[in-house]
Amino acid sequence: MSVATLVINADGTTADASPAALDLLGLTLEQLRALPPGALSPEPANPAAQAAFREQWEGQGSPDLGGEATVRRLDGTSVRVKFGITAIEDGRFLAMLEPVAGPTQQPPTVYTAGQVLAEWRAAERRMIAIPPDTAEWHDTQAQIDVFRQRYQELFKRR
Repeated sequence: MSVATLVINADGTTADASPAALDLLGLTLEQLRALPPGALSPEPANPAAQAAFREQWEGQGSPDLGGEATVRRLDGTSVRVKFGITAIEDGRFLAMLEPVAGPTQQPPTVYTAGQVLAEWRAAERRMIAIPPDTAEWHDTQAQIDVFRQRYQELFKRR
């Protein structure tokens, strides 16, 4: 299967999309370009929350983002996707989408490589004080595995 990619303009509109992305989203390129930012979100946009997120993200130097979210297609169906977003040379962004199993009602998760690395290292430090083969040790190991996977996903997409 081809990688589903989108080129997103700085204002959040779509400039281009791969055939795999159009198939995943159930749209033509013309339809996708005509949509306002956030049109495929299952929840109405919260402009104040979006502005706060963007301010914080830009204040951190606009690092690569990863996470999971639900996309609501124009036909009303929903699909859960794993995503990675990275800046490209011309001031736009490349978004890579991959469908994943899971309930579409889950809230989105968004993380940066720095956040993942910090949480990963903190979990490793906690493990030192936990007796091996306890439930807490196994839970912490599972968290480390998730952080490792997220970190690798961010860099694999780059």
